[in-house]
Amino acid sequence: LVRIKGGADDDILQVPTHWHEFHDEIITVLEGKLKVTVGGKVKVCTSESGDAFIPRGVLHALESLRGVPCVFNEKTNPTDFSDTKELFFRNIFAFLGGPTSKIALLPVMQVCYHGDNYFAFPIHVAWLEKAFVTVLGGYVAPLLGHRLRYESLKKES
Repeated sequence: LVRIKGGADDDILQVPTHWHEFHDEIITVLEGKLKVTVGGKVKVCTSESGDAFIPRGVLHALESLRGVPCVFNEKTNPTDFSDTKELFFRNIFAFLGGPTSKIALLPVMQVCYHGDNYFAFPIHVAWLEKAFVTVLGGYVAPLLGHRLRYESLKKES
């Protein structure tokens, strides 16, 4: 279970269209509104609307509404994927600053590679998207010295 806050002030939380090979996601909005696009269908979720279920392999995207604070939980199925999900968010937010920060492709692909996250190309070809993330995140990034900031949830001693 991961809790995410977005949309404070005039910021918009945008998660681009992507998919997961090994886990489903369950989104529960606790406060505010969240636009959830699953398989091309858009739904604005609230705390009253119930969970949004996103099956593995299905393209999806998330977006908060401008000026509407949003808090939501994201769970995984199978549930043993929740540690991987938490590590994904810790690592991705370690690379991303504010809304004007520049995104470095290789570190982001490395986080995606380790987090079962594949960004969709304009023409969705799953094997090509997986190959792109695997080559850049699994091989090129480490070869060039990129390392995940958080490799486990265990506290460093």
